[in-house]
Amino acid sequence: MNTKHSDLIAIANANLAKKLELEPSPTIEAGADAPPAKAGSFREDVWKAVYSLNLIRYLVGISFLILEVAPNIEEDWVFFDDMVHPRLFFFGTIFLLISAVIFSYLSKYQEIRFNVLVTAQFSFDVILAALFTHASGGIESNFAMLYVVVVATGSVVLPRTQALGLGSGAIILLFFEHFYGVWALQGATSANYNLLARYGLMLLATGLLISYLAERIRIAELKRFVPGDESIEDFLIREETNALKEALLRSGGNKTEAAKLLGMTFRSFRYKLTKYDID
Repeated sequence: MNTKHSDLIAIANANLAKKLELEPSPTIEAGADAPPAKAGSFREDVWKAVYSLNLIRYLVGISFLILEVAPNIEEDWVFFDDMVHPRLFFFGTIFLLISAVIFSYLSKYQEIRFNVLVTAQFSFDVILAALFTHASGGIESNFAMLYVVVVATGSVVLPRTQALGLGSGAIILLFFEHFYGVWALQGATSANYNLLARYGLMLLATGLLISYLAERIRIAELKRFVPGDESIEDFLIREETNALKEALLRSGGNKTEAAKLLGMTFRSFRYKLTKYDID
């Protein structure tokens, strides 16, 4: 049974499918019980999903700006009355909007590799969460939940190791912000170890659980594309081999250009060729 190699390419890298001039196929020759893949689904173009998520960054940033400016229009419109560092919060909002523009551009035109982009994006979001939390008075404020929101969202698209790294980075920033705040107040307040422990456990559990569930969902969706009783590992190896051969064919045997088509470094591409014994 022959499976079109364009299917996995379109799922894993829609930009590659475009560059290789391959049309993503909504269905493949799978078993009778395998449901067809929907055209334009999330898995067909993950870049569009990331680009769409950046629209939320615009929405949040603009909302924060409106809420900050509102008291200047009407004195009774005070939404952040407990803000400790309003100027820092304002600059954080500006950075959020600037990052939305930058990441929207990078995701729209796919200037860098997907994993690098989403890792940088959510790492920057954790830093912004630390700024907003500090500006609003520390981990006792409601803005501390931004850490959890960022880690939960990032864990959906990041592999488990990177998701745990994101959660660990959030914990480090959380602890740093809290103890810096205690130090800056010169003993006017004490460290809240119980709250720190709860947030730390929550962040690690969120990264681990959501990344695990997201991985299981991706595997379940991928099984819809595996023909017959073939294992996912064998299917991925076969499809990756076909993608490598197709890239070589399209580049006229130029390994450097073929590596670029696949979004890989030349060293990784050469390793793959050796691994699968491709001439």
